[in-house]
Amino acid sequence: MTMRSLAPFPTASMNLRLAEEILYDLPPLEGVFLHWHTHGVTATTPGITSLLYRREQLLGTATLPGASIKLLYECAMDCLHHLSMQIYSPWNNRPLHARLLRHGPSQRAAETQALLPPGVLVQKTVSVTFRERLLLCTGVGTQSLTHRQLRDIATALALPYRTMKQYTINSPAHSSVEAFAMLPGMVSPFLHPERAAGLAALVLLPWPQRWEAQEREVAISLSLWESLALPLCCLRPLVRRYARRAYPEVRLIELGNAGAIDYFVEASHGS
Repeated sequence: MTMRSLAPFPTASMNLRLAEEILYDLPPLEGVFLHWHTHGVTATTPGITSLLYRREQLLGTATLPGASIKLLYECAMDCLHHLSMQIYSPWNNRPLHARLLRHGPSQRAAETQALLPPGVLVQKTVSVTFRERLLLCTGVGTQSLTHRQLRDIATALALPYRTMKQYTINSPAHSSVEAFAMLPGMVSPFLHPERAAGLAALVLLPWPQRWEAQEREVAISLSLWESLALPLCCLRPLVRRYARRAYPEVRLIELGNAGAIDYFVEASHGS
């Protein structure tokens, strides 16, 4: 089979239909994840390395880089192992190669949410600019940033009061392709671990505690057509672990709420 090439492919005007055809010409990630599950990530073969490289070259900014997929797998495995020691559930403990979801492409959280199975929530990440400071804010579901959350972020960064009102969400001055090498709909905290993140901070947004009690899952985008479904309770430790290994110099701030009082904590990058 002749593999089609898209040399100028990583552009916002990409042909999604052609990209999807290219994706399904490639061996599926299930085989990669199954190999890692059986032999460990350290046993990555030259064939797997070549496959991840081809994905990155052919799909460009429509997929996570191979290095990100590999590190994400390692961190997710650690989180699932930790969860299994606390609560055993056959559903929650299914391996990562059994957690891959396929769906149509989308570049908005609300569109992705409509494509996901019941009980699975989209991971939504937006960029926020406070003057020259660029941040990523990530959470679950289709909820939008509130003014109170933006105020708390500014407070955590010790910004002057006048600066608090000078923010832009998904600023055109910082396109996702240029800033993160990701298309809209792919932006996430799982940035390339071998490149400078260029962030002032990563912010973890809160979600209702009842969602975890309901054993909901969160879909983490691997490409515009693939997601990894993980227990929602794993998302915070997953992001902490990934950030600690990929960009330890970036501040990690977690927003939450206690009753009606919002608070923020400076995360220690621990698990």
